[in-house]
Amino acid sequence: MNPVTNGTWDGFTGAFYTGFGGFEAIWLIASAALVVIALWMGNRHEKHAYREVAKK
Repeated sequence: MNPVTNGTWDGFTGAFYTGFGGFEAIWLIASAALVVIALWMGNRHEKHAYREVAKK
């Protein structure tokens, strides 16, 4: 029973998790890596910006 085509969730039973065995770990690692890269680059930029202001 497909709730999308039926237009109702009536009759839908049981847990449904389609992600098992998928790419969750890869997406989690990729997301965490992007966060770390963004923090690192932001920290570099802030240090540079503060140095430029301190020179003035």
